[in-house]
Amino acid sequence: MILIFLSHCRSWLERVWRKLLGWKGCPSIMITATGGGEMIDPDNHLPDLTGFVSKNSPNPIAQGSFADVWNCTYTAFKRQGLEVAVKCIRIDVVTDDSRARITQRLLDDFHARKQLRHKNILPLLGFSHEFGLLPAMVSPWIHNGSLTTYLAHNFIDLTIDSKLRILRQVAGAIGYLHSKGVVHGDLTANNILIDSKHNAHVADHGILTMCSELSGTSYIRSNVRWAAPELFEVPENEELSTAPKPASDIYSFGCIMLQVMTGRPPYADVRSDHQVTVLIIKGKKPSRPTNPPVADSFWDYIEKCWSDAASRPSAVEVLSFLDQIMPADMKFALLSWVKEGWQGE
Repeated sequence: MILIFLSHCRSWLERVWRKLLGWKGCPSIMITATGGGEMIDPDNHLPDLTGFVSKNSPNPIAQGSFADVWNCTYTAFKRQGLEVAVKCIRIDVVTDDSRARITQRLLDDFHARKQLRHKNILPLLGFSHEFGLLPAMVSPWIHNGSLTTYLAHNFIDLTIDSKLRILRQVAGAIGYLHSKGVVHGDLTANNILIDSKHNAHVADHGILTMCSELSGTSYIRSNVRWAAPELFEVPENEELSTAPKPASDIYSFGCIMLQVMTGRPPYADVRSDHQVTVLIIKGKKPSRPTNPPVADSFWDYIEKCWSDAASRPSAVEVLSFLDQIMPADMKFALLSWVKEGWQGE
């Protein structure tokens, strides 16, 4: 406890020292056209933003299985503030040794994450030590929120072209991650963010897997409705569960396809996650919607993403399908539904 107290004192003194002297080494952030930020960093190193990020409210704006998210402002010395999101990882820290070990694992992950660059992956701007015992991630604030929120507010006005565009962007990001040997492991509509230009940004890749390993808990948390069936299997050995693989992301992407085309999450007619878990263990997939309908070719491909892990397409194949599918075919299914007199729920 004394070491933790001294560490906090040292961090506080460093912050005061930097601000008093107008620290020249302060990292710079460029505001992008979408209202987010991008670190001006030719060496692609991971900046320590401790002392330059302040909370905009006394409470986090969102809480997940392993993290709290804060709306904050990044303010460099004599520079205009930039709205950012700070994700504070929540893992039990029992001893100083465990804190040091977990901190190093997080920083190693952050450094690796900083090297990933794709237009549809949420960039990591840096980290901060001001949000708890463990370092927190600092990312651009994305104003339209999650894909779940975006669909809830805009689904009626979204065209087929707009929906396909979002799916292509997400598939492209997942394909890039897989090409770098990275499995997302928690792909849901809650971890896809939509910016002011209506572009999708995949966030939180690998976070659930890393936190599950560090805390010794399941890879299944709040992502039940999007999770691949193999992640529910408990092996005979002492391992808690099967780690997510690229094929697991593809299953989840099939659920994203369904949600984008219908505006509703998988198993939307099932109230509790516990009931969903029972259905998944029994091998029951989400049922095909009729209101609104999904075109035959599109539904067939969703089911292909939900097939046995070995039979699922790769992310590259998914993107190829989305590039080739004709929006006119999708519109025809919707027009047929309207002509037949279906009423919205």
